Amino acid sequence: MIVWRWWMVSILAFWSICLPAPVVAQGTVLRFADLGYGDRTARGIDAVLDYYFPIPLGLQPASDGVLTLRFTHSPLLKPDRSTLSVALNGQSLASIRLTADNAENGQLTVSLPIAGFNGPGLFLQVQFHMRLTDDPCEEVQNPALWVVVSGDSTLRLDVQPVTAGTLANVAALFAPLPLSAPATRLPPTIVLSPPTDPTSLNAAGTVAFAVGRWAALAGQDSVINVAETIPPQTPAIVVAYGALPDGDWGTVRWNGNRYEVDGEPLPVDHGLLALAPITPPRLLVAGATPNALIYAAQALTHALPAASVLAVTQPPPTTVAAAWREGAASFAQLGVEQRQVVGAGEHRIDFAFERPPAWDLRVGATLELHVVTAAGLMPDSSWLSATVNGITIGSQRLRVNSTAIERYRFELPADLLNSDLNGTPLRRIDLQVRLYLDLPNIGCEEVDTTAAWAIIEPTSAWRLPNDPAASDDLGRFPAMLDGERPVRLVLPPQPDLSEVQAGLELGTAIGRWRGLPDLPPPILLTADTLGDDRGGPLAVLGDRNRNPVATALNSTTNLPFVYQPGRSTQATLSVVRSPWQAQARILWIEATDGKGLQLGVRSLRERDLLQVLRGSQAQISSNLDITVVPLTTPLAKPPQTLTPTIEVALLERLPVWQVIGAILFIALLATAILVIRIRWWR
Repeated sequence: MIVWRWWMVSILAFWSICLPAPVVAQGTVLRFADLGYGDRTARGIDAVLDYYFPIPLGLQPASDGVLTLRFTHSPLLKPDRSTLSVALNGQSLASIRLTADNAENGQLTVSLPIAGFNGPGLFLQVQFHMRLTDDPCEEVQNPALWVVVSGDSTLRLDVQPVTAGTLANVAALFAPLPLSAPATRLPPTIVLSPPTDPTSLNAAGTVAFAVGRWAALAGQDSVINVAETIPPQTPAIVVAYGALPDGDWGTVRWNGNRYEVDGEPLPVDHGLLALAPITPPRLLVAGATPNALIYAAQALTHALPAASVLAVTQPPPTTVAAAWREGAASFAQLGVEQRQVVGAGEHRIDFAFERPPAWDLRVGATLELHVVTAAGLMPDSSWLSATVNGITIGSQRLRVNSTAIERYRFELPADLLNSDLNGTPLRRIDLQVRLYLDLPNIGCEEVDTTAAWAIIEPTSAWRLPNDPAASDDLGRFPAMLDGERPVRLVLPPQPDLSEVQAGLELGTAIGRWRGLPDLPPPILLTADTLGDDRGGPLAVLGDRNRNPVATALNSTTNLPFVYQPGRSTQATLSVVRSPWQAQARILWIEATDGKGLQLGVRSLRERDLLQVLRGSQAQISSNLDITVVPLTTPLAKPPQTLTPTIEVALLERLPVWQVIGAILFIALLATAILVIRIRWWR
């Protein structure tokens, strides 16, 4: 017996060494419900459920994904004729029969071939064919034809941050990652060399603005750090005026007068952009002259070629097709590509847009969807509907008599897109388009469901006539800083590093929230270099003791100072009238030190805090958590559509005694007139 046990233990030990260990699922497992898709029901003989899972900017699949569908279906379905299929980005991947065994707790696991995929997202379709009988004339809309895909279905994505690339990938290399990302990325550190030189500050302000633009593309809050030297193991953007900072910059060298690439000297008036051949990414923004450095910084606000080193010879051209100019923007200008759905039944497509915060929309705002559909659809039963910010704005029959682009126009309730009930200005437009594609069933014969398709073209457009909103409203930041001239961010004289970081963070916030992309980037400078020209948009950082420009500013209100005792850091945000230019506004961030200034700027760059701001003045305090206290009433009016009033007749508005008094007064006046006329005749 002892020998037998010894042999069993030996065999088990041998197996544990020689046989491979079971594969452990890697990556992040995301529930459909957490991604915005709860339980969804497919009905009818042929139906399709659409899912779209965007891949955040800055992340890329490291391996294939795994989809686990959990579903229930009608127990009356014929198992030999009812199926469920999965397609990813138009490619069919797997199918399963709908049988009695999986009617209550069905599950299908599918491997998703996405390793190396570099698109913006995954378009997943779950396709159903359901039958109750073998009869070719089966009822198409029988209520027993149903399948529910559970919100507990999961998507496992093994994604990793983008760590290498060219200048064309600079946004993906430095953009902030969402909190749900399986890996973390430290915020980029902007290194100024020299630290407080006016030329370095000016270029760094433009670089910070570009970082804010990248955060806008990622849909995340912009975060940066500032340092005098390059930190190890941290993404860094080095703004160098003159001499090249220490580090591995590949073939880039500094010969004492100008930069060299591959041993060839660059003209002294040419700026330089270079990605270091190391990880984490490091970007060099350099120039031997002030103009060359600002040229290099401005190039980051435009698309760059796929190169690791680039010489910049002049300022980038002005964008001529910028979105939202003249109050309109196409889907293409807003970064939305063509979207196609295939299969009979109902489809749902979700879009998210950000609109300029400086607008008050007028009556006459419209959404125009450009749609191409298959010519064989049933025109009487195929339709399209649109929902904006949760409000259904209409539905129309699909015009399917031709394959040309058909335009579907929807009137928008302008007040619902201006502010919410709390008076908070709206910045987002969430659009949901529902399409129902119906195929004819002629002679009770089954048809190819892939013959039902529709395409929403990127030429679809928003047209939003508008008036300028009140520029005193903090909730509309950075509207008070928009203008044809670049906004100037004024730091105290001889700023320390924390004050410089506050100014650069304000630059990223402007880039993050500015709705008009063709406006010039900000200029970061100190109060002693501002000079006498103080017209145009200004943002002043610091109190009257630190920043001499603030001594000429007057608060718009005389409200008492509001604060929370025990809070170690305080800041006040105000929008004040400019004493130097009529009708101009100045954003004043008032704090005693750099930490307070960073706290005030944080309330402008983070979405959750910015949504609390309203009116012309607010107090921000912080210890472990941040508190925002608006000090003035909201300037944006709540939407009239959501705040109905009762129209009362004029007589009902007046008290009874006023009506009786008015009658007596009229009678007395008529009597007096009559007496006077009688005496006059006599």
